[in-house]
Amino acid sequence: MNGLSGSGDDGTVAAVLRLADLAGKIEQVEGAASRRFDELARDCAAAHDQVSGLTTVLGGLTGRVDEIDGQLAEVTGLLDRMSGQISTLTESDRGADDQRGYQVNPPPPWWKPDDQRCQDTADRLADWVQDVYRPVYGYLADLLAPCWQEHPLCLAYLDVLHEAWCLLYLQQRDPKMVVAQLDWLNRSLLQAAEVMANETKRCRDLTRHCDPGTDATPFPVSPRLSPRR
Repeated sequence: MNGLSGSGDDGTVAAVLRLADLAGKIEQVEGAASRRFDELARDCAAAHDQVSGLTTVLGGLTGRVDEIDGQLAEVTGLLDRMSGQISTLTESDRGADDQRGYQVNPPPPWWKPDDQRCQDTADRLADWVQDVYRPVYGYLADLLAPCWQEHPLCLAYLDVLHEAWCLLYLQQRDPKMVVAQLDWLNRSLLQAAEVMANETKRCRDLTRHCDPGTDATPFPVSPRLSPRR
C-alpha cells in the first residue's frame, strides 16, 4: 500500500512541477509578447505622429502650390496684356513710319516709251525739274538741255535722282541723313549732271533737239547774228 501510494505521489509531484515549468514559460512568453506589443504600440504612435506631421506639411505645400499657381496666372495675364500693348505700339509706330516715310515709286519701263507709266513718270519729273532741280542746283541744272524728256538716258538718271532726293529731303533729318545728303550732292548729283550734260551737249550747241546718231547740222543762223563782212 505504501509503495503504491508513494508512486502516485511522485507522479503528482512531477505533474505539478511540469505544470509549474509550463506556467513559467507561458509567463515569459506573455511578458515578451507584452513588451513587443508595447514596442509596436510606440512605433505605431510614432508613425502616426510622423504621418500627421507629413499630412500637415503636405497641406501647407498644397496651399503654397495653389498660391504659386495663382501668382503664375496673374503674371501670365500681365505678360499677355504687355505683349498686346507692345504689339499695338509696334503697329502704331510702323503705321506712323509708313505715313511719315516717303514711298518710293516703282521703276517705269524706259525701254517701252509708249508705256503709260513712262509718261506718268516723265510728267512727275518735269514738275520736279521745274520746281526743284533748276531753281536749286544752278549751273548743274543749266547743263540740262530743254529737250531732256526726249532723252531716255536723262529720264533714267532724273528718275533715280528724284527718288533719292525725296528719300533724303522729305523725311526727318538726323546726323546720318546729313552725311548721306552731302554724299549725294558731291558724288551722285555731280556724276548724273555730267552724264546728262554729255548726253544733251549737241542739243545745247545746236539749240534744238538732236537724237544721238542723227544729223548734227546746226540751225540756220539768224541774219541779225550773222558775222559782219
